[in-house]
Amino acid sequence: MHIHGMNVDHEQFIAHLKSQDPILCKWAMAQGPFSVSPTPFSPKRSFVELCRAIIGQQLSTKAAATIFQRLSDWALTDGGLTPAFILNCTVQEMRHVGVSPQKATYLLALSHAWTEQARRFDSLNTLPDEEVIASLTQIKGIGIWTAHMFLIFTLNRPDVFAPGDLGIKKAMERLYGISMASSESKYVTYAQRWAPYRSLACKHLWKVLDSNESAEVTL
Repeated sequence: MHIHGMNVDHEQFIAHLKSQDPILCKWAMAQGPFSVSPTPFSPKRSFVELCRAIIGQQLSTKAAATIFQRLSDWALTDGGLTPAFILNCTVQEMRHVGVSPQKATYLLALSHAWTEQARRFDSLNTLPDEEVIASLTQIKGIGIWTAHMFLIFTLNRPDVFAPGDLGIKKAMERLYGISMASSESKYVTYAQRWAPYRSLACKHLWKVLDSNESAEVTL
């Protein structure tokens, strides 16, 4: 199952939530459908998005966006952000645009993997979710969270839940009173009620977290 029209997905999601989760249903109805259309798969875009994800690890969205933009602008002088570009950079050079030494080594590891195993990464979109996760997490610096983000935002997989995401945990604590000290298995078990729309549920949970208290949504 892959995502089709966003409004159709939203309507199906709302219908599902009405019986499974009235709390998230109220929020999702108030927030409305997401208007971003899925982008066709391409290995080049996948590499760029994984670079973005690595840079974004443990950083605020704003800081990560600034550093990623600096790296992208620099790469434009040499044909764009590609494995070849990163492999021609040193850790010290990447530090000049704000990439930490640790993340620079991760970007280099990603670039080596992408170059040496190109065929495997060219067909990521054909693999089941678990095999995508297994392939990506073999690369130094890419953990399960990064793989989940890749599945949700780059491959547009419809039923992915990211229990290790801090924002999702905060939103679930806010909506359901689930302590952030809870085990990941508790989040995973709770999220089963959102299947087969767990990716949309994650997106709405992040939006809950981003929103101010709204008079429109009475919980």
